[in-house]
Amino acid sequence: MSWKIIEIENADKINLFLDNIVIKNDKTKIIIPINDIDVLLLNNYKLNITTQLINALTRNNTLVIVCDKNQLPQSYILPIIGNWNTLKVIDKQLHWNYEYKSITWQTIIKQKIFNQISLLKNIQNSSNYDQLLEMLKDIKPYDISNREGHASKIYWHALFGLKFTRHQDDYYNVLLNYGYTILRGYVTRSIIKKGLDPRISIFHKSFHNYFALASDLMEPFRIVIDYEVFKIYKTKIIDLYSHKEQLIKSFNNKILVDNKKQFVNNGIDIFVDAIVNQSKLPTITLDYESI
Repeated sequence: MSWKIIEIENADKINLFLDNIVIKNDKTKIIIPINDIDVLLLNNYKLNITTQLINALTRNNTLVIVCDKNQLPQSYILPIIGNWNTLKVIDKQLHWNYEYKSITWQTIIKQKIFNQISLLKNIQNSSNYDQLLEMLKDIKPYDISNREGHASKIYWHALFGLKFTRHQDDYYNVLLNYGYTILRGYVTRSIIKKGLDPRISIFHKSFHNYFALASDLMEPFRIVIDYEVFKIYKTKIIDLYSHKEQLIKSFNNKILVDNKKQFVNNGIDIFVDAIVNQSKLPTITLDYESI
């Protein structure tokens, strides 16, 4: 099983040698088997990469994330087709009916808010999660009463203070967006690997969102990033380099999938499998004892 997240900052060139990625600069050369790489994060906008390597990475279903000059994720490199059964899977996806989508979205939002409540309990913030518990009981199919939106406002205020909003251009939003972009890449990779089309969504709809389905299915997993950023917030330290590394490492943690420990990427695959098979969605929660 691949698991490594490799971030490249100081190399001049990366290329393919046999089944390995070769990372080079003036002083060093590092060789890593492609099969060991789960995510390749390119954090040097002057880096040269060969098309031969790009094709090898996509054949391996390695997620490649390219950062801009501000060291923030800008784009993904993913295979067009990642599953031999893609057309059959997409045909089923095109026939998702309103009932299936509405109940699935209701379940996803219940999981998201439940995880928010669990996090607030874990950090002993008892003044806010009672309100979220009431909202959890009132989530309707397709969340037509927008309990998600109302819960989010309470949740963010409980974590980062009453002045915090997700629309601010501040340090903690930068970290959240950074982590969410990597998370969405993981989910998108799984979606393509399982044969689904990332543009055909359950809830999110936008002419500009090629990854609308990933935006849907990442919701229960956002808690992985939220908890990590909250821990950073409590330190009151500003150190973008080390905090980005901390967020990257959080994907090597284990979560609970139906109360069984799984690495985050495995949990995402199990969750997406349930969507492909239109079976009961597994319950995703943090394993607070191990992180």
